[in-house]
Amino acid sequence: MPSVTAGPRIRLGRRDGDSFQMACGVLIAVSGALTAFVFNAIYAEGWIDLEVYREGGAAVLRGTPVYDLLVGERWLRFTYSPFAAMLFTPLALVGMEVAVALWVLISILALEAVIWILVGRTGVKRRGRRANRTLLVVVAVLPLYPVMLTLWNGQIGIILLLVTVVDLTHGNEKWRGVATGVAAGVKVTALIFIPYLLVTRRFRAALMACLGFLGTVGLGFLLLPADSRDYWGGAFFDTQRVVAGQGADFFNQSLRGVLMLMPGSWPTVPLWLALCAVVGAGGLLVAAWASKKVGELAGITACAIVGLLVSPVSWPHHWVWCVPLLVLWAQRARRVDARLEKVGVAFLWLVFLLPGYIALATLLRYPSHAGMWLIPLTGSYVLSGLSALLALAVYFGWSDRRGRRGSGDGYPVSVVPGSPPGMPIRLLDHDPGMDRLRSTDPPSGMRA
Repeated sequence: MPSVTAGPRIRLGRRDGDSFQMACGVLIAVSGALTAFVFNAIYAEGWIDLEVYREGGAAVLRGTPVYDLLVGERWLRFTYSPFAAMLFTPLALVGMEVAVALWVLISILALEAVIWILVGRTGVKRRGRRANRTLLVVVAVLPLYPVMLTLWNGQIGIILLLVTVVDLTHGNEKWRGVATGVAAGVKVTALIFIPYLLVTRRFRAALMACLGFLGTVGLGFLLLPADSRDYWGGAFFDTQRVVAGQGADFFNQSLRGVLMLMPGSWPTVPLWLALCAVVGAGGLLVAAWASKKVGELAGITACAIVGLLVSPVSWPHHWVWCVPLLVLWAQRARRVDARLEKVGVAFLWLVFLLPGYIALATLLRYPSHAGMWLIPLTGSYVLSGLSALLALAVYFGWSDRRGRRGSGDGYPVSVVPGSPPGMPIRLLDHDPGMDRLRSTDPPSGMRA
């Protein structure tokens, strides 16, 4: 009988696998952009913030006052800086449908880049595995209410999230902080990272962030002097341009927003300021602690949560920082194999998934039924942020006491929870140039 020769086996090489995963990520972004384009072309609904951005850019091109704009049926105002209005001018050069598609495409790609960085900074170094986990996380976080609302409104939050993460974790040491300062020049809430850099004793980065921010202000006064006087002279401080009244809105996910909805009469403004002082100071210390003991991404995330809590207005789409919070906690829960922590991650994922949609559906469909029972739903982000900061503070305090007790000489020891006694201390290397998780044998007398 003639011999049968087996045909050549076709195997996907590592590069082919990486290309396939990258293509999947691009496909997700393109699919989202095309869906947004078609939906806006047919229904012309959504992307209200993007429309405000376009009108702000168009006002710059026309030479008309930016802060006199009243956009759409709800007469929305432009609330960003003159520098931001200049950045938005390209959006005014294309139609709304094209602007929507481009914005959604860029936002989803930025989200994927953030998750790629997060997965890589938590110890996953093999490109194939890193790409697989990135795709899984993207699919898991896309339905979250802050993420979906950011895409639906055409908000800039995900893009600024990427800028901050790249600048403070991957940027050149010499210029670190500049991009964060520029991000604050677009959206002033990013200024919270300047005191964070000071608390973590990175004075050069804090200085560069200040210079980056002041550069955007100076450029605004140079090119748009009248609008800059209007904005920095009054519009910047007028929170009623963002939310009516004194911040009493079911969707204002900040300490002030929750306090303003509470029943009863008390001095809410002094109480809010007192809470901001406590949460701001204590939260920044916790963020600095997290940066030192866990890594820069944890510190940045904790700092962002502090900024969201103390800000006068924090809409649900501002809470896109739930993405790094969930990814970092999920990685830790997987590493220490703690069932309770895995349940906690799942619960937190549900918090950022369901309450926002339920509250929105109630207010749109049954506005007369909206009452105080909505506060636990709409205030769930505030409670989650406070709980995360408190949990970090308690955990770091406990681990410090455990380390001092184990060192025998009062010298603090970094210990990863779950490691058996007598094993070498597992240290997280914070040097961005190293970017790896390694185990080192400590000197004599520093065993856990």
